[in-house]
Amino acid sequence: MSLQGAPQINRRALYASYAVGLFSGGQWDMMGIIIPLFAVFIGLSPGEIGLVVAARSALSVIFSIHGGILMDRLGVRAVGFWVSIAAALLPLLYPVLGWFWGLVILQLFSGLIMTLAMASGQTYVNQVSNGDPTLLGRFSFVTRFGNFFGPVIIGLIWNYFGSWPTFLIISLWGVPLVISVLLIPQGAQAKEVEQKSIVGLVAIKNGYAQAITLAKNPTVTFILILTVLRNGPSAIQASFFVVYLDQIGISSATIGFLTGLSEVFVGFGSLFAGWFAYRGRAHWQAIFFVGSAILFISLTPFFAQLITLLILATAARGFAQGVNQPLIFSILSSGVSDSQQGVAVGLRNTFNRFSNIIIPIMMGFLVEWRGITESFIIIGIILIGGCISVALGVQHFRIFKR
Repeated sequence: MSLQGAPQINRRALYASYAVGLFSGGQWDMMGIIIPLFAVFIGLSPGEIGLVVAARSALSVIFSIHGGILMDRLGVRAVGFWVSIAAALLPLLYPVLGWFWGLVILQLFSGLIMTLAMASGQTYVNQVSNGDPTLLGRFSFVTRFGNFFGPVIIGLIWNYFGSWPTFLIISLWGVPLVISVLLIPQGAQAKEVEQKSIVGLVAIKNGYAQAITLAKNPTVTFILILTVLRNGPSAIQASFFVVYLDQIGISSATIGFLTGLSEVFVGFGSLFAGWFAYRGRAHWQAIFFVGSAILFISLTPFFAQLITLLILATAARGFAQGVNQPLIFSILSSGVSDSQQGVAVGLRNTFNRFSNIIIPIMMGFLVEWRGITESFIIIGIILIGGCISVALGVQHFRIFKR
């Protein structure tokens, strides 16, 4: 992997960020496949499934900024180590707490831990890449190997061995995540002595004030709104996409393959992000590719009638998501200072997880009200309407002048 044009990049630091992203993202997607299947297996209703899926993002909405502040103050390595340990242990509790409220409570904490694990990789690659969309695209590409193999492996294990072996494998996947965090150079710590002090650690209030001020930046505001919309397809995939395919008789192994296939094409798409960024305005491209991903998943009930169409739509959605993610990362990273990268990632993750709460709950009640097929169409119209509104807002307020 050539790093030409970026001679000041620390190779070990960059590769460590890639490894953290690979294993943390893979574990997140494993859970995204298994939790809806497990919820169906224990007999939860569509509304309860929506609430269980949404619960894993609830604490992340509250504490993602907090986690970003800690990474800026203590360093990514210090924070990432402890969250990766927890990420390796929590999956073992799922078969034990296999009822509605047990799953809700467990989802609250495991969702926060896994979000912070992914945020550590995102924060660190932002720090070492200096916002270069090509390097960020490579980060997205490498992490997709975990996003592909994780769901494929876990779908097969669920299909043939059941719940306990499935959650055991997810737990074991967390071991290389811990090792990857330890590969982050010791220098990836807070640079100021004051930031390591107890006073600096507990003074979270000022950090939240900084995050609120950061959110008022028009560029950051644009990214936060677009993040909510971009995460729509992912929230659907991790909830009623799985439920719908399961209901029409598609096996968990095939569902895992489709989810992994999407992530493979996310990886391919991410490699083209730099190409697009240097040949047009990144914000327009980001809006277009977010809207495209929403369209492809909202038409799932129609594509699912023919497996070939479903595979093509899944690949196209993944490619669109792959292009838009590094563009979003690049716009955000370039719009804030180095000392604010952790807060910026935490802020983006807050809105990301907010989407993960709202959309599964909304779809759960839509399924009970109108049926699962119509719920895909309704949610698609809402999200694409949001993309159009963002585009009109960018044009009206001239947020990007170049």
